[in-house]
Amino acid sequence: MKQPRILVVQDISLSCRISMNVAVPILSCLGNWVNVLPTALLSTHTGPGFEQYTFLDLSEEMEKVLEHWRTLDIRFDGIVIGYLGSLGQMHLVEELLGEFMTEDALVVLDPVMGDNGQLYDGFTQEHIAKMKELCQYADVLIPNVTEASYLTGKRYPHASLSHRKIEELLKALVVKENQKIILSGISFEEGKIGAAVWSKADPAIDYPTAKAFPGHFDGTGDLFTSVIAGFLFQCHSVSESTEAAVDYVSKVVKRTIEEEVDPLYGVVFEKDLPDLMNRLSTGTRK
Repeated sequence: MKQPRILVVQDISLSCRISMNVAVPILSCLGNWVNVLPTALLSTHTGPGFEQYTFLDLSEEMEKVLEHWRTLDIRFDGIVIGYLGSLGQMHLVEELLGEFMTEDALVVLDPVMGDNGQLYDGFTQEHIAKMKELCQYADVLIPNVTEASYLTGKRYPHASLSHRKIEELLKALVVKENQKIILSGISFEEGKIGAAVWSKADPAIDYPTAKAFPGHFDGTGDLFTSVIAGFLFQCHSVSESTEAAVDYVSKVVKRTIEEEVDPLYGVVFEKDLPDLMNRLSTGTRK
């Protein structure tokens, strides 16, 4: 089986186990040929707990990279798109999708824009509108509930989620045939968290769940997307890929708590990679 050549487009937080720092090792361990296109260089992530972090926008360098890649006729079999910090970067990614992908390339988009009902600093209605355009290219779309609400124009459910509200969000998110939607951060009961998985081709919604732990754990969304993409690029089903991601994230959060590691810098994901690789090898390919 040919090893897929895939591209990761997201930021690099130099001292934290998030974004590109987790995507590359996970995708590599899952058998993929990983290429990177960083969107920004940060001293830390930008969440609560860090002040006066450094931020270098790499948009100009991204343009130079793409120009060089054109001369090499590089093509990618898949792409994982994460944090895009500007409208210009969203336009660049749209350009990339039109020029640098193979005919059957798989496009996985995590529309990073916000959480807990709020947009991240710097994001505007213009960013939302442009992200909606990018969603049209995605074969697999992985928003959290906040991002799904902004993308669909629906009110963020500050109260507990219901199956009906999730179904409404999922169906409103689909913008093309055969698109798969994975809504992250879903919980119907205390102590359980997971995702909702749906596509037009299958009317049933899957709800894989695992044990939830109290507290906030930076980088788990990036882990979640990376595992799903890694399995998908190896021709596993969306349901199986999502179930693996839900279980893996729960496992590494548990390990982070047990080892008393400060979750501000991300979670201890490395030690459970062998189990993840074993799960990939024993799973069922489509």
